[in-house]
Amino acid sequence: MNGILEKDKERQLLVIKLLLSDHKIWDRQEICKLVNCSKKTLARDLKNLEHSLPPNWSLINTIEGISLEKPFDENFIHLFSAFFSETYLFRLCYDIYDEKKLSLAAWCQENFVSQATIYRKLTPVHRYLKSIHLQLENKPLDLIGKESQIRFLFYDLFFNAYPAHDIFFIDITWEIIDRFIENIMRKLDIYFSPAAKIQYAAWIGLSLTRIKRGYPIDIRDTRTTKTWRIFNENNDLATCFQDLGDELQIDISEAESIFMLSCMFFCSKSYTSETSKQKRIEICQKATPVTFRLVDTIFHALPKEVGWDETDLLVSLIDTFSVFHAVESPLFLAQERFLIKEEHVLSPDLEREIARIFQMFSEEPLYAYLRENHDVLMYRIGISIQTAIERSTRPDILTAKIFSQNGFLWEDLVKKTIRSRYSAQQLIIVKSGHPQADFIITDLPLPHSDIPQIVWNTNPTLRDWQMLDAYIESRTHQEEELL
Repeated sequence: MNGILEKDKERQLLVIKLLLSDHKIWDRQEICKLVNCSKKTLARDLKNLEHSLPPNWSLINTIEGISLEKPFDENFIHLFSAFFSETYLFRLCYDIYDEKKLSLAAWCQENFVSQATIYRKLTPVHRYLKSIHLQLENKPLDLIGKESQIRFLFYDLFFNAYPAHDIFFIDITWEIIDRFIENIMRKLDIYFSPAAKIQYAAWIGLSLTRIKRGYPIDIRDTRTTKTWRIFNENNDLATCFQDLGDELQIDISEAESIFMLSCMFFCSKSYTSETSKQKRIEICQKATPVTFRLVDTIFHALPKEVGWDETDLLVSLIDTFSVFHAVESPLFLAQERFLIKEEHVLSPDLEREIARIFQMFSEEPLYAYLRENHDVLMYRIGISIQTAIERSTRPDILTAKIFSQNGFLWEDLVKKTIRSRYSAQQLIIVKSGHPQADFIITDLPLPHSDIPQIVWNTNPTLRDWQMLDAYIESRTHQEEELL
């Protein structure tokens, strides 16, 4: 992340990340070896960290070694975000996004920074911006480059500096964006968990704000345009964007619709039916054969004796590589690049084979991003394989219908709570017109029903939810297998 976090801050975060990896007293020499620094540097970093940690975090620095105590409900991301929001790149971009139109000299005066300091600090910033095809303009402060790249940078910086992603929702309510995402989910037969929905909503809120401020997206290339047109023909997505534009009284162009749709590939989602997964694969083959050729080569290099859901794995791999068509950036998001686990998910032989494929494909300019993102892609591929194996060892996803004597409000409460408690790989709520379901949740026993029923209190209690937990566990529990 050279250019985002300063070297000493990045090293301090690596120290914290290491201390959080195991609850023990760490030997100083061991820490120095793992973060590649001297004991003198480590001592200085620890002293600085003592002043940078949140009030309820505590570094225990004794003769025996170093340990870290923190609250149960906080994790590394809280500290990562705090460090991130203090970087020069973040502070400069925040004011650019806020349209302050300051010169660099005026910015220095407002932020109590000497011009000599800022010019020294901007050297790695310029280097990082160049890597994502952007340039910093000084009079006034602004970003020069494609709008898609600028939005990528804003998202990367602001969403990581939690809770600064709230700034995306300027004069736009959460309810409007939430309705839009629900429409997209229904039309594409996909599911966003509550956390993933917030992630996607941030992309949508960012784009809508930029549209309202008069910063249109650059024209999309033929691959993303073709993908959009196939999706739109099959699912009438244009209506969703038209409704969103009408509600906000703005014009959402086809290029903007394509970009906002493409951004969902940065977010975790589930395909809720075999049909939706098959359509995704078919669309990739037709619209982006560049992506499919790479995915297909990797897929056929995988060991055949391991059992997995092939369709599930193909879709996961396609979505992993599709992010590079949404934004022409050679880099994954900073948080993922920093937080990725060091341990190998893939076997050494398989990792070497995929590295060989990367090397072969990266000789073509369209696949240049493979070099920059080698570690993250290896990790993502490994997780995709593990997930596909895990899902294949479980029965089909359970489906439930909800019927209530108390009407819509009761049903809506139950549906929303289920979606927040269970992933789409565990339980899907189907509509009353659906021909069959594994079981029914109701507040009044239904006569003459052959489908198992779970009868709940009028206002569902903790005991009711525990009953559902036990039922799902009994239906889906099997030993997990990892690659």
